Amino acid sequence: MEERKVTVETEGNTEERRDLNARLEWIWEEIKTIGRQVEQETRRGGRIARLRFEIRGLRREIDEQHRRLGRLVHEAQRGSDKRPSLARLEGYDEIIARLAELEAQIAAKDQEIGALRQSGAGRAEEDTGAPEAQE
Repeated sequence: MEERKVTVETEGNTEERRDLNARLEWIWEEIKTIGRQVEQETRRGGRIARLRFEIRGLRREIDEQHRRLGRLVHEAQRGSDKRPSLARLEGYDEIIARLAELEAQIAAKDQEIGALRQSGAGRAEEDTGAPEAQE
C-alpha cells in the first residue's frame, strides 16, 4: 500500500505564506521599478546622443559658413587693389547672422545635455529601501 502524507495547515503555515507573498510582492514591485528606471535612463541616454548628433551637424554647418565667408572675402580681395569693406560684400550680413544663430542653437543644446546629465545624476543618488523582515 502506498503511503500518503497529509499536510494540515496551521496558523503558522498561513502566516509564513502571507510573509512569503508579501516578500514576493515586494520583489515584483522592485523589478518593475528597476525596469522603469532602466527605460528612463535609456531614453535619457538616447536624447543626449541625439542632441550630440545634432550639435555635430550644426558645427559642420558653421564650418560651411566660414568657408563661404572666406571665399567671399577672398573673391572681393582679388577683385580690388584696396581692402574691401566687409559690410559692403553681398551676403556678408546673412552669413554672420547665420553663424550667430547656429552658435545659439549649439549653446541651447549644450544646456539641454547638461540638464539631462544633471537629472540622471540626481536619480542615481536616490535610495530604495527593502521592507523589514517580519517576525
